[in-house]
Amino acid sequence: MKTLAALASLCAAPAFAECPDDTELLFGCLIVERNAQIEMCRGDGQIRYTYAVDGEPELQFTGPAWGGVKARVQGIHGATYGSAARTGDSFYAVWVDGAMMALDGEGQDLGSPNPAVLQVYGSEADFTAYRADAPIARRVCYPPSIQFDRSNFGPG
Repeated sequence: MKTLAALASLCAAPAFAECPDDTELLFGCLIVERNAQIEMCRGDGQIRYTYAVDGEPELQFTGPAWGGVKARVQGIHGATYGSAARTGDSFYAVWVDGAMMALDGEGQDLGSPNPAVLQVYGSEADFTAYRADAPIARRVCYPPSIQFDRSNFGPG
């Protein structure tokens, strides 16, 4: 019941804050079980990453934009595409099911139970490893809340 109440409050409020004037929304989603939201705004080769809980930013920083591809990410079937912001040695990356990218211009069926996830990596090597996936933290996006800019998301 508590989860249902949290979901109702998240859906009743605007999903994402406004990105600063010089940036555009790259990715946003809700993390229902934490009453949280992720927002990534991009501009001028940088990403402003925001993780907010109960509508208040818990972590917010601007760092260099990174893109990537992984063969496997837990909960996502098939290749994944990612965008990340870096702060220090840590990478805050969002990975989406390749089918969400609609690279061929057609919608594809999503076979993934978790079509988008946030994962935090402790090093560049962990973030960029194509076949290995070793995040130090992971959160699952609530599928109906996922919004992203397909033409600018991912490796390029």
